[in-house]
Amino acid sequence: MKDPYKIKHPRVSTSRFILLMSVAVFVLLVIIAWYIGDIAIGVNMVFLGMLVLVVPYSVYKFFHLKRITAYENEFPNFLRDISENQRAGLSLIQSIQAASKSDYGSLSKEIKKINNQLSWNIPLERVLKSFVDRLSDSNTIVRAIMVIDQANKSGGNVEDTMESLANNIESIRDTQQEKAVLLNQQVLMMYAIFFIFLGITIALIKFLIPLLEAQTQTGGFGIQGFNPNPCSVCTESSDFECAGCKTFEAIGIAFDLGESNDTATYYKSLFLAMILVQGFFSGLIAGQIGSDSVTVGIKHSLIMLLSGFIIFIIIIRTGIV
Repeated sequence: MKDPYKIKHPRVSTSRFILLMSVAVFVLLVIIAWYIGDIAIGVNMVFLGMLVLVVPYSVYKFFHLKRITAYENEFPNFLRDISENQRAGLSLIQSIQAASKSDYGSLSKEIKKINNQLSWNIPLERVLKSFVDRLSDSNTIVRAIMVIDQANKSGGNVEDTMESLANNIESIRDTQQEKAVLLNQQVLMMYAIFFIFLGITIALIKFLIPLLEAQTQTGGFGIQGFNPNPCSVCTESSDFECAGCKTFEAIGIAFDLGESNDTATYYKSLFLAMILVQGFFSGLIAGQIGSDSVTVGIKHSLIMLLSGFIIFIIIIRTGIV
C-alpha cells in the first residue's frame, strides 16, 4: 500500500538539468564546428559553446546561492517567533502554524509549504525532512532543523533551543559578513593582478615583437639564423608535436589577428590564450577566496575573460599595438 504522506521530489534537480542541457548544446556546437571545417567559424563556435556551457549554470547557481543566503538571514526570526509562541502555551506544531502567518521575505514561501503540509496532518518529522530536502544547500538550516527535531523527540525545552539556535546563526552570519569584507580586498587584488598582466602582455606586443623582427635580419642577438617565430616550422606540418602551434594558428585566423605565418600573429595568439587562461583561473581563485565557493568564482572568471578579451581585441583592431 502506498504511503499517502510520501512527498515526492523531482529526480533531476534544476541545476543538473541546466548543466546537462548546456553540455548537450556545447557538444552539438563542437560537432557542427567539426563538420563545417572552416577554422575561423569553428573556433568561434567552440568559444560560443564554452560560454553556453558555463554561463547558464553559473547564473542559476549565483541566484540560487543568493536565495539561500536570504533564507538564512530570515531563518533566525522564524525560530524566535516559534519560541515566543511556545512560551505562550502553544505546541510546536501550533507555534509553526502561527508563525507562518508572519512575513519572512523570500523564506515565507517555504514556511507556507510547511504550514500546508501540517494542515494536511502530515507528521511533523516528515514535514521537517521535506523542508531540509528543499534547502539541502544550506548547511546552517539543515543543522538547525536536525537539532530541533532531536530536541522535540527527546522532550527537552524546545523554545530555549530555538532561541539559542537563532542567536548562534546570527553570530555566525555576522562573522561571515566581517570575513567577506576583509576577503573582498583580496578579490580586488586578484582583479588588479589580472589587469596588470593584461597591460604587460599588451606592452610586450607593442615593444617586444618589433624588436624580435628587427633582430631577424641581424643574426638575432648574436645568434646566427635566429627565428623569432618558433611555430614557423609547423606551417606545413600536421605532426602531433605541432598541435600547440596549430591551436595558436587557429586563434589567429578566428579572431583575424594577422597572417598565419607572421611572427606578430603568433605572439598575439599566444598572449590572447594566456589572457583567457589567466582570467579563467584568477576568477576561480577570487571566488574561492571571497565566497569560499569555486562556483561563485565562475562569475569572476566570466568578468575577467570577457573584459580581457574585449580590451585585447579592441587594442589590436584599432592598431594601437
